[in-house]
Amino acid sequence: MRKLIFWVVLVALLSGCTPWIGLHKVELGMTKSEVMQQMGNPSNASGSGNEEYLWYIPVNRFWERYYVHLVNGKVEAYGQLGKQEAQPAR
Repeated sequence: MRKLIFWVVLVALLSGCTPWIGLHKVELGMTKSEVMQQMGNPSNASGSGNEEYLWYIPVNRFWERYYVHLVNGKVEAYGQLGKQEAQPAR
């Protein structure tokens, strides 16, 4: 019975709604070092010139991808890959 409870709790924790990354602590204008201090090392990084992308994959939601877009070393945009906010009707 204890084993069953352990596994149920473990599965509940790993499948939680909120990804285990600190994206909510990221703000526009932050430096790369500030982002990495809040979120840790990225899973991957890419870019060229003055632009760079930091890619994060949460442990508990490995199918999702999150990004931080840096221009001249400062956060220009960030969010979940493929998820866009709805634009208001004009």
